[in-house]
Amino acid sequence: MNETLQVDEATPLLSASPGYTKRPAVLPVVRRYRLGGSNADYTLDSQHRFPSDAERIAFSLLVQLHYNESQYKALDESSDILESWQHTRAASAVAEDAGRRASEMLNQFLLNQSSSSAIQTIFWTAFPLEDTGHTTTRVIDMLTEDHASPELLTHPVVEAVVIKCWKYGMKVRSARDHGLSLIGYFDALSTPRVLHFIDVLGQLVFMGSLIHYLLYPPHFHITLGQNEQGTRERILTVMSAASLARRWSMHTLPAMLVFPAFVMTLPSVPLPGNVSFSVLHIALLLQLVLLHLPTSPSLPAAVKPESTIPLSTLLSHGAMHIVIPVTLFFFPVLLLATFLVSASLVDTPLTVLANFLEATPMDSRLSFFVLFITVIMLLLGGFGVTLAMFPALTLSTASTSRWDRYSREIGLHARRSFVEALVQYEPYYFPVPFNLLQLVVRVPCMVFSGLGYPVTPYVESMERVLWRVSVGLIGAVVSGFWLWGLM
Repeated sequence: MNETLQVDEATPLLSASPGYTKRPAVLPVVRRYRLGGSNADYTLDSQHRFPSDAERIAFSLLVQLHYNESQYKALDESSDILESWQHTRAASAVAEDAGRRASEMLNQFLLNQSSSSAIQTIFWTAFPLEDTGHTTTRVIDMLTEDHASPELLTHPVVEAVVIKCWKYGMKVRSARDHGLSLIGYFDALSTPRVLHFIDVLGQLVFMGSLIHYLLYPPHFHITLGQNEQGTRERILTVMSAASLARRWSMHTLPAMLVFPAFVMTLPSVPLPGNVSFSVLHIALLLQLVLLHLPTSPSLPAAVKPESTIPLSTLLSHGAMHIVIPVTLFFFPVLLLATFLVSASLVDTPLTVLANFLEATPMDSRLSFFVLFITVIMLLLGGFGVTLAMFPALTLSTASTSRWDRYSREIGLHARRSFVEALVQYEPYYFPVPFNLLQLVVRVPCMVFSGLGYPVTPYVESMERVLWRVSVGLIGAVVSGFWLWGLM
């Protein structure tokens, strides 16, 4: 069977071809692995048969990665102090051992393999989590976990596989080697990089429409019930609704503000001076910040991710560990000092105070002004001290990888963000606002299924047709620009 069945990332997850053995579940082996310790390695090959060495290595890596993850889950579930301390020591030792084993297995496989397709098979082959159920897991999915093995995540081959799949997709090689049809070549043009670019382009259109609305809002006039929303307003409403229709994340925050701002003012629109119009300004500020975060969709992943994502990760970690804590620490005294210096510099008494109060004496003005300057200097000094103590800003000289230019820790977080983007933009992904087309298919199918007419086998086919006539066409155009070196 090893000689006749060729398996790669284009092979169906559970193939029905003759002689195929169902892939083993991962978690039952992990539970036996926890009981047997290192002796479980010797029984792994004897209990399960694999059609290729790539699948065997993929399964072994998944066992190691899930075993490592299970140790940290046990740590989170522990409430006893002694038990928690024991789990912490065990998790640290297991993480180091699992990372070493995973790296050794991959290196041993690379010494005996010369095919890049077999290497990609390791990361994209899906195995069931349990013997019963439809949930699957892949090595590439486990690399996005918080406790993923640093040795495996920083492996040069892993970096090369992730970059290649990001730029050229998972179907390019299969389209060339397996003689896919014209439709297969067409689908292969929409690589993860292209799909991410379309998603970012949609975010830029949303932000541009919002900026235009804030700069040139409609004038107030009395309405008699007709809808005042024009093309610009409809774009903002539809784009925000589409963002809310997909899985929520930090990038959904602007849509959470824009959509109710327009819906709650119907049949009118948000006008200057209203609360809804002020909410749109907050949404714009959030959109500007979110577009520069390392999580996708964002600008860092669209332009040289190996250079810009580490920088974005460094800045975001600096904001979380320096700017926000120091600002919150000095915020009460800064607020008080700002009020005192503002009140003292007013020549006429404040209306909130008693009318018999006179203007603040010059001595008090000088004292409060000195207090305000002192607080500002303390705030800047706090930034400087924390900045000097921040270990992530030390340039890394131990690694030649561009991901680790700011430190190994920043590089690990940056790689994990990039792998998350790669997993997110897999084939047939619907960016905003095209994800609304999925609702056109899924909502009627859910209704028919509820009425006892199962149409599940046709859902995927109908979604792919809609994807090809919408996202696929745009992806082919964008991919053409990349092929000609225009982007």
